[in-house]
Amino acid sequence: MIISNLMDPTITRRTVLQLMGLAAISPSCLAEGAKLSLATRNPVMDQGIRQLSNQDVSWLLDEKFGMFIHWGLYAGRGHGEWMMHSEAISPEKYRQFAFDNNSDEYFAADKFDPSAWASLAKQAGMRWMCLTARHHDGFCLFNSPHPNAFSSQQSHGRDFVDEYVKACRASGLRVGLYFSPINWRYPGYYDVSGTDCKPNPFGYKTDPSHKENARLMKEENYANVHWLMTKYGKIDHVFWDGGWLGEQGSDADAAYFNEPGLHMSPENQWQIAPPYVEYDAQHRPLGIMGVTRRHQPKAVVNPRYGWVGDYKDEEGGAEVKGPIRDKDLFQKCMTTAGAWGYDRGAIESGHVISPEAIVEMLVNCVVRGMVLLLNVGPDRHGVIPAEVANSLTATGKWLSQAGESVYKTRGGPWQPEDRRIGYCSHKNKVYVHLMKELQGPEFSVPAGSYRPMAARDLISGTKLTWETSGEWIIFKGMPAGAMPNRVAVIEFDRNMN
Repeated sequence: MIISNLMDPTITRRTVLQLMGLAAISPSCLAEGAKLSLATRNPVMDQGIRQLSNQDVSWLLDEKFGMFIHWGLYAGRGHGEWMMHSEAISPEKYRQFAFDNNSDEYFAADKFDPSAWASLAKQAGMRWMCLTARHHDGFCLFNSPHPNAFSSQQSHGRDFVDEYVKACRASGLRVGLYFSPINWRYPGYYDVSGTDCKPNPFGYKTDPSHKENARLMKEENYANVHWLMTKYGKIDHVFWDGGWLGEQGSDADAAYFNEPGLHMSPENQWQIAPPYVEYDAQHRPLGIMGVTRRHQPKAVVNPRYGWVGDYKDEEGGAEVKGPIRDKDLFQKCMTTAGAWGYDRGAIESGHVISPEAIVEMLVNCVVRGMVLLLNVGPDRHGVIPAEVANSLTATGKWLSQAGESVYKTRGGPWQPEDRRIGYCSHKNKVYVHLMKELQGPEFSVPAGSYRPMAARDLISGTKLTWETSGEWIIFKGMPAGAMPNRVAVIEFDRNMN
């Protein structure tokens, strides 16, 4: 059984910048032909690093739809990516999932084929991918240069990130990498000062030695970020996840420890050893974003290491509502089957998102000037579950017909109405997305000095008629569609975005 709305809309810790509760606005609230997407986004400077320009982030708005991939040791048991934490598994015991002990919970990776992932992403209409290079469990899917690291090079003799990046490029997809600064393998994560250990499931208690342990954790992070930003060619998309400390406060609150900006301070209590420090021309030590911008100057980066970010996140399965997001670039990220990492229970019970629900979420993002990063959780062998793949493939079939109303468009020129109607535009064309609560053959758009020249159903090609009545242009003849979401395209006598 496939269900269309499996995600719990409850706001979690990761939904740092949700825009819930925004009221729907009448389409007539916008000036005719107004350009909204990023119209008021003004790049700012934070901790010595300026956000990328609107031009530099425009590719994300053009390409709209990406594949997120959560894959690691947690796929072995199939209980999701927080398994180590939620089941209070010690680092010593957790390591065992990386080595073959004739267990059906072993992270085998024996069918890992990133070209198959990339092929599925392309079939789904996705334009970039983003892989968890390291999640909170501290297991690196790459050949980490730090002596304290635990990596797939040690356990499997393979650099999975290298194989993934090559597959992305061979398939013509942009490359994204996820990296979490959190590392449950280090007691110091919960006790950076060595004087106040925060609650945790691993039994870590306050210990003065934890301050040095936290320093080593930070050092490993710097070594890993440098490696990821320098060893795999151009990186387009970076997803940090978890700059907060001890699972308390915010990512920004932990900037005193992580030093996520341009430079590190020589007075910081947690100094990085010289082999892992990179310097600028004035011999000032670079912080996390200093390293990132030096080697990947055009990579779009989120705010979850404590720097402001080039784009913001709206996370989870909650419905996207409200007006166009025009002051910042927002990425909606959600998963397809229960947890983010492989969730055996969700797959076996049929709790897999439907293609109709994916299309609905994608459309709700597109008409609000947002992008969608949709997650899959491959199993311990490296295979994306067939049930998830089927939903993605069906979504791709819809996009093969309706992609014109998604890619390269911008939200507007009129505000959406939740669950009823939304708009996006490209040059003189306005794409009208008719949603589940607006069925029937008619719809209306605000009238103005602009004039429609042609109108049709995008999928079937059926021509529509129209008439002006007061402040509205009423279009007629819209046929029923195979999906709850239907799309009309109207050509106007002028540029509408």
